[in-house]
Amino acid sequence: MNKFTKLSLCAALLAGSLATTAQADTTSTTVQVFAGLAPVMVLTCTDVNFGVWHASLGTRTGGAATITLNNTNQVSLSVGSAAAEVSLSSAFLGPRTGICDVTGSKVTSGTGAASLNAAATGAFVTNGGTGFNSEVLAAPGTAVASFTYALVVSNLTPVITAQGTAQFKVRGTMSIPDGLIPANYGGYKGAAITVTFDDTQAQI
Repeated sequence: MNKFTKLSLCAALLAGSLATTAQADTTSTTVQVFAGLAPVMVLTCTDVNFGVWHASLGTRTGGAATITLNNTNQVSLSVGSAAAEVSLSSAFLGPRTGICDVTGSKVTSGTGAASLNAAATGAFVTNGGTGFNSEVLAAPGTAVASFTYALVVSNLTPVITAQGTAQFKVRGTMSIPDGLIPANYGGYKGAAITVTFDDTQAQI
């Protein structure tokens, strides 16, 4: 074997050896996968506020006073309650109905069904520190008994528009009991009330 042939054979063997030992680089990382589910239809409501009332102490001529809050934020006293003994204060935020707005219904024509849970009828409890009025009214020293409310929706079957929206209000009555003492004055609130709207479409 001549010298040139030996050199060619060595070069071929070296090239083959390099080809069989070369390794590719490998790297890796991770990815996260996300998804979510959200309600198509959304209901939002503002709170109900009966306002702050001046009520005389002790036995009142008119007895317990029933306050009615209507759809236009107006209030009225029941017959028999003397205006001089019970009156709305103008120094605080005035009465407000709860306004409920529905968005995202798939129904484009028709009516839904609005309702409140059992807490819509109940008794006020002390409420110093939060709420529409109690930011300026401390909690009473003694909670008055029989200070009650009864709420209803303004429309049991609100109309659903072509845009899939609807609106209704929460209003009602409250009763200011007779025989108040100074320790009863202060801020009050009722229990949280669940408002429900069903667009009555057929379930798939």
